[in-house]
Amino acid sequence: MPVVQYVSYRQQSARAQATAEAVSAWPSARISRQLEAARRYNRDIAASGQETLGEASDPFSPGDGSPTLSQRDKRYQRLLNIGDGVMGSISVPKISVKMPIYHGTSDQALASGAGHLYGTSLPIGGSSTNSVLSGHRGLAGALLFTRLDELQEGDIFYVNTLDHTMGYRIIGIHVIDPEDTHLYAVVPGKDMVTLMTCTPYGVNTHRMIITGTRQPIPHPIPEPSEAPGDAVLKGAKVGFLLLTVGLLLAGIGQEALILPLHTSGLIHGRRSHILVVARRRFLP
Repeated sequence: MPVVQYVSYRQQSARAQATAEAVSAWPSARISRQLEAARRYNRDIAASGQETLGEASDPFSPGDGSPTLSQRDKRYQRLLNIGDGVMGSISVPKISVKMPIYHGTSDQALASGAGHLYGTSLPIGGSSTNSVLSGHRGLAGALLFTRLDELQEGDIFYVNTLDHTMGYRIIGIHVIDPEDTHLYAVVPGKDMVTLMTCTPYGVNTHRMIITGTRQPIPHPIPEPSEAPGDAVLKGAKVGFLLLTVGLLLAGIGQEALILPLHTSGLIHGRRSHILVVARRRFLP
């Protein structure tokens, strides 16, 4: 994992954590009202036949800047609106994903985290729900869903909404055409979350679809804090630490080279001044 993506992961994780902490301070009555409104919406989605899915265009195709379908739907925008369009967060411990979930799949939403596919169930769980979450892959400065292809059937992920954490186990991985939407539909009686991203990496002609079904926490799905971790992230942390230490040592070494020369009287006048300026520039 490149250091810049590790930094992005830290930022997205902090944003998701801040959102969760904000909701935890809400009165329980407010949370209950929000959940009930979201459940009514999901019942309507399940009964609608889901004729509208997404923003009337592929979520990974560039937009023209005009308001999307989801942005024009006032009811949708009010539901689960924790602030700044955030409705919750998704965490995939195996690949170091922890980021906010935004309303809709606009360019702005997908640049900042995962986008909820308009026309699918809201991510609150429940019978006859299938919430589809989209994320970019391969952005130079952001991790997002870049490593989604490392997941396998049996792996787990978590969704947190309105101070409720739900665990999902992956039961299916498919590659489909962008126009194929059959895996986004509600399955009667099932509680599902579907993750979607572009594939192949850098080509983006198809969509990778990962389907998860909900299971109880703490068994068989462990608490998020006890879920299997990410070996790649550990390597990125070591690399980040080594880079930081290296920069510090470079600054110390530069000062060590200059100070003895200056104090011993071997360098005088203008050359001494130039080197002292250089020393200051490299100070940590």
